[in-house]
Amino acid sequence: MKIDIQNCLTELDQSLEEDIQRRLRLALSKMAAYISSITFIISDAIDPNGKVEKHCFLTISLYRMPNIVIEETQADLYFVIDRVIHKATRTLSRKLSL
Repeated sequence: MKIDIQNCLTELDQSLEEDIQRRLRLALSKMAAYISSITFIISDAIDPNGKVEKHCFLTISLYRMPNIVIEETQADLYFVIDRVIHKATRTLSRKLSL
């Protein structure tokens, strides 16, 4: 399972990237045989009120199945990362149980 983290934020350091990789591996470890690669993109987004929020875009490429794409935007960076990973885990579990 190859994990690619693309950072479009200036405040994201190496330790946060390692934490994201650790969380992804832990959350998706039971389903790793079905996953070919994961792309995790973090960027800033401006909401309709003009506030800067964090946007996460997660793509899970699967063997012989369509990709899973999850997007989330929240004000808190750690909350949006956690939420995207949880959504991806639930979505992949449902897809594989069918």
